[in-house]
Amino acid sequence: MQKTNFLGATLRLKYLAGHNEKNEPKFAIKTYRNLNGTHTTAALVAVAKAIASLSSQPLDSIMKQETTELS
Repeated sequence: MQKTNFLGATLRLKYLAGHNEKNEPKFAIKTYRNLNGTHTTAALVAVAKAIASLSSQPLDSIMKQETTELS
């Protein structure tokens, strides 16, 4: 039987930071590490939106990266 072991997660907020000379969007990413495994998706989205509301740049997307050990 296979087992999974949660090792950690990272929350990444991608902000629209402006446009280049070709009018293509430029993005800035802020990373928050050491998330525990007990959070829900709804809680992460709520926290990400609360953090983004403090920024002067508009929020483009919210990403979660999770590391899990398989054995």
